[in-house]
Amino acid sequence: MNCFHCIKNEKFLCFVGGIAAATIGVKAIRSPQARKLCVTGMAKGMKLQKDAQAMFQNMKEDAQDLCYDAKMEAEGKDA
Repeated sequence: MNCFHCIKNEKFLCFVGGIAAATIGVKAIRSPQARKLCVTGMAKGMKLQKDAQAMFQNMKEDAQDLCYDAKMEAEGKDA
């Protein structure tokens, strides 16, 4: 009866479930497949970051060119 009472106890089940999830999680993280997956994901993230920085730099240069052209055109019309 006492063990059956523990199975019905919601807090006890959450505690046991947490221990099981942590144990499985640690084993999954230490596996070579998980490491490879993490490294691949991080490499893709770094590539996306570099691509975004390059795109931002190109957009910034284009905006500067447009601003310069507009300034030159405005100065030419005012003169």
